[in-house]
Amino acid sequence: MRQLATTAAGIAAAAVLLSGCGTGETDAAPAPSRTAKTEASATPAPESAFEVEAALKNADPAPYSAEIKTETYTGSILGVVMSGRMNFNGPAPTGRLTLKTSDSVPENQAFSTETILLEDATYTRTLDDGAAGKWQRMGRDSSAAGLADYGAYAQLLLDLGPEVRKGTEKVGGAPAYRLSGNVTQDQLRTVDPRLYDRMRATGTQDFACDVWVNESGRVVRFDQRLEMAGKAARNVVTFKNFGAPVPVSAPSAAE
Repeated sequence: MRQLATTAAGIAAAAVLLSGCGTGETDAAPAPSRTAKTEASATPAPESAFEVEAALKNADPAPYSAEIKTETYTGSILGVVMSGRMNFNGPAPTGRLTLKTSDSVPENQAFSTETILLEDATYTRTLDDGAAGKWQRMGRDSSAAGLADYGAYAQLLLDLGPEVRKGTEKVGGAPAYRLSGNVTQDQLRTVDPRLYDRMRATGTQDFACDVWVNESGRVVRFDQRLEMAGKAARNVVTFKNFGAPVPVSAPSAAE
């Protein structure tokens, strides 16, 4: 049980840290067809709805929070879902999350955990059949705050040229500008150093990436599809209900 909780904490921390701490908010099936309908509308609205470059540039740098949901697929099978509320634009992302395997995962491999991320530590406990286990504390990588920023991913795609611009679509009922392209290993060197190292280690040269940016310059959806070590993988990250930062503290003795 202790090993399981520790492993789950690492998964949760890695997923959140990939989302970074900038303007937006992390391995996944052969991607659905580019023309297939997803949470984002398949019918773009007029490109003049808003200027995505200006939105990214003018995004409020103040700390904020958002609800986050990350779905991780292997092949076409949903494996793990992470959800909760996180604070961004601070020294490091903080928040409270649950991490749970999907119904498609064999029972002997299934798990459910709860994680609290602080700037300097991570607390995780198992949630087996509704019974909460003991909190376990782990230190947190001091370099986490500078890892990846999905606003930077959006800018990286913009820099690839006009072909990445797909126009505005509806995401969660609101307009968001979709950018779509392929990101190479070398381009990630400064945008996402941890994923860059993983790609180098596995010989992964590039991956397909879609980013949706709202009028406030926040990334509201990120869809990443890649093949790593011969396995197709996909991460879909969504953000909604943006607001003021929420308090996050270490678990009490009573929990």
